[in-house]
Amino acid sequence: MKESENPLETNPTETTAEIASIALQVIPVAGGILSSTAMFFLERQKNERLNRFLINLAEDLKQLEDRVNSEFVKQEEFRDLTEDIFSKASDTRQQEKLDALRAVFLNSVLSANPKYNDIEEITTLLSNWQSRHIILLKILYDPIAADKRRGNVVGEGRGLSTTIMDILRRLLPDWEEDEISRTMQELHDKGLQQMTGLKTMITDKGIHQLKGRITPFGIKVAKYIMNPLV
Repeated sequence: MKESENPLETNPTETTAEIASIALQVIPVAGGILSSTAMFFLERQKNERLNRFLINLAEDLKQLEDRVNSEFVKQEEFRDLTEDIFSKASDTRQQEKLDALRAVFLNSVLSANPKYNDIEEITTLLSNWQSRHIILLKILYDPIAADKRRGNVVGEGRGLSTTIMDILRRLLPDWEEDEISRTMQELHDKGLQQMTGLKTMITDKGIHQLKGRITPFGIKVAKYIMNPLV
């Protein structure tokens, strides 16, 4: 392929799946494994979400190619990682989960010392989660940034007392209270956050009341599901 050619440009005879495979194939060092694995899952389960996932992954990898751990991508664990994430992506309908799986892949190949057991544990969590778990974990990882994105709806505090539930409901106005409670409990049960008693009255320090509530494991998972290009 000529350097001037864009692998994401199509012509009438090419399918979207072929474009995804071609886009991955041009990634230095890892392209062959990525492309062949992609075609396996695309042929097994044809869906536009998987096509888009793979094209987005190719676009991200092209931007990050200078930072990819070239030694890791030569190992058998890289092939295992590729098969695991592509397989889970092929069975996923929710965009939040697809974005998180893509981020895990990217952060894994950028790591100087990726630990496959940790990565596998995180992708298994994602496979069993709903979008709500990912959204809430990201809020707990960086509550100040989450509040800023919402227009500082929590801010520095509004009075003498509040509850964690009240803070979360301001950040998640479209969620039912039960949805917040269940998601927080499930994150707690998996060792990702430390809070219980969401309706207990606490001093109103605003968004700062959410800081430091995430566990070390929760921090590790959150870092893996953050796209390094965002």
